[in-house]
Amino acid sequence: MSAFINYFADDSRSSPINLAAARVVLGAYVLWRVVFLDWGFYQEWPRDFNPGINFLYNDLLFSLLPYQQWLVAGLLALFIVGYKIKWTGGLASLLLMQMLSVKSTIYMSGTVESMFVCAYFILLFAFFHDDDALSADAVIRTKEKSIDQLNWFLKEGSNQTYRMRPFKWGLVILGLMYLGAAWGKLLNGGFEIYLSGADLQRDIVYNQVATGMYRPIGDFVVQHEILAWLGFVGTALVQSLFIVAIVLGVTVTPFILGLIGFHVGVILTLGIYFVDMIVVLSLYAAWDVGYRKIAADQMNAVQLVYDERCYFCARALYLFKHLDINDSVQFYTQSDAPSELVDRDGVDLEKEMYLFRDGEAYGGYDAFRHLFKQFRIFFPITLLMVLPPVRMVGERIYEYIADNRDRHFVCSYNPDDTS
Repeated sequence: MSAFINYFADDSRSSPINLAAARVVLGAYVLWRVVFLDWGFYQEWPRDFNPGINFLYNDLLFSLLPYQQWLVAGLLALFIVGYKIKWTGGLASLLLMQMLSVKSTIYMSGTVESMFVCAYFILLFAFFHDDDALSADAVIRTKEKSIDQLNWFLKEGSNQTYRMRPFKWGLVILGLMYLGAAWGKLLNGGFEIYLSGADLQRDIVYNQVATGMYRPIGDFVVQHEILAWLGFVGTALVQSLFIVAIVLGVTVTPFILGLIGFHVGVILTLGIYFVDMIVVLSLYAAWDVGYRKIAADQMNAVQLVYDERCYFCARALYLFKHLDINDSVQFYTQSDAPSELVDRDGVDLEKEMYLFRDGEAYGGYDAFRHLFKQFRIFFPITLLMVLPPVRMVGERIYEYIADNRDRHFVCSYNPDDTS
């Protein structure tokens, strides 16, 4: 099984994990970059640093950057949780590209270019926002389903496949970009220099002189021409053949690993350039395969019983069913729960939801806490839910919902209705 996925060959998966993981990882990384970059500093940068496009410099646009920074940060925070992805992701992407374009009028670097790629990917997430089944938007969309449909989904599951079109078209964009990078090396250096690896040695020396920083690995490569040749030509081949592998539908794992190795090599020899591309390439990892291995399985199964009339309950459990790719949670409604679970002292299904683990019954707030515990990725949340202040607030919220579900959260239910 490949460590990285060629979504151009097949843009569907049996679980929605990969798309959600990529949205969170990419959104959190770009949020960190946007927040901790000093955008106000660029107003003091020499205006003639990039003379080719210096005429595009505008004082007003630079003065707006620190304000746009926090607007983009807010949009990215909403994008991470998956709220209104179409708008939050789309606006965050376009604003970020505009900010990077302003910065480019004084300083164009590999870091700026690779941040553009991050923005492109966020835009793809916004464009194909309906593909994401593990988001706030997905929960909101459950209002389009009837209580019967939700109950059926929780109890029976779904054999559906999940489209991942942002990955598919993002992969094509990456392949074409790296092909362009390889072609640029040939145009800039000429065929003779291209084959000799002298271009890499020249870049290392130039960087050392320009920055005044001498890296031992860079010096070692400069002194050994064969290493420069292997690094330069090997990288160019990987960059050129990446798009070929994508289009042919074969594994892209060796190419992505090679490109990640290339970017790590650049960092070790030249400095922190194109580091964002390592994050972008890592998005194509088979996150769902790793998640399946760490997630609870049927050997550690629990049973959860909820009110089949409670529309809020069914919608709240919707994401958990998508996350339960190993079928480690058996969902029951009050009317079909096994008697050995519910016919016991202390269990009152009319009062609260219950989760049963190893013969023990946990009701209400504790039922949700143990449900989170069933999914190991929520370990930090499980720890927080034990804290007295969090427990006190959580219990109050649960009690309010439970006490008022007949008035606000319950739909009419007929067991004879078909889903």
